[in-house]
Amino acid sequence: MSEQKELLYEILKGWEDSLPADIVPLVRSFVDSQPDSAVSEFFKKYEVAGEDWGYSEGSAFVRDIMKFVLNKMLKFDITGAENIDAALKLIADGKADRLVFVANHVSYSDANIFAAAFDDNFAKAGFSGKLAVIAGPKVFSHPVRKFASMHFDSLLIAQSQTVASVPVAYPMRVIARAAAKVVEDIKARVKIFLVFPEGKRSRSGQIDHFLAGVYRMIDSGENVIVQPVSILGGEKLLPVSDMTLHPTDIRINVGKAEYVADIIEQIGETQGLKQAFMDSLGKKVAALHPEELRGVYK
Repeated sequence: MSEQKELLYEILKGWEDSLPADIVPLVRSFVDSQPDSAVSEFFKKYEVAGEDWGYSEGSAFVRDIMKFVLNKMLKFDITGAENIDAALKLIADGKADRLVFVANHVSYSDANIFAAAFDDNFAKAGFSGKLAVIAGPKVFSHPVRKFASMHFDSLLIAQSQTVASVPVAYPMRVIARAAAKVVEDIKARVKIFLVFPEGKRSRSGQIDHFLAGVYRMIDSGENVIVQPVSILGGEKLLPVSDMTLHPTDIRINVGKAEYVADIIEQIGETQGLKQAFMDSLGKKVAALHPEELRGVYK
């Protein structure tokens, strides 16, 4: 075994500890089968992931291993996959400049679940490995979460103390600088991204208010489309207070994509446009949810 693979197994140890015992040998076999070049690619990106606000590139190695593991642990029930295909076609045909997925948030695993569920859809449309996800600093504060975050490209943003469980609140100037960097990187480097507009995981499964500040990231161009997504089951795969992964059923409902400009036209130019826009998206996600879990958007 190469020295790099030995180092990789040190990083993977914490992640393997979270897996069912029967999955671990399969992971080991999968890693051993990978060429040294794939491991080198991982380390090059792992060392700098989350170092600064904004864009960090994901790893093809992590994408492959996460897809391999999640497809063995999860049973997907997906409604509306054709809506994702239609939205991706708009991007591929140049009829939209950017696609933004907005979803509810109950688990650190939600983004990985979404990426694994639609990996084939992205590949079929010519966007393999092009998904980015908005993430807070806590994602990069633990080796296991950092490893999992490289399943896709990341856009690191500084969360306010009202939604983030960090020891020290970021000063407003840091939050503003991070937000500006994320928007700049979205415009320059990202065609497709996923954001959880609640800004934090729901402990109850109920949808909380979508944050007005997310509007700035979504309305990042003249021809942006936004697509609502409901993800159910992430809290069973990786519960809030647990680092152990559990095989589970996942239900995903995907709504139709709409142009941001059309949603704004429906709302009308009001003083509270940003919050009204985000509440409109919250209602669209809630409509894909079971009624008892729609929370503030019932």
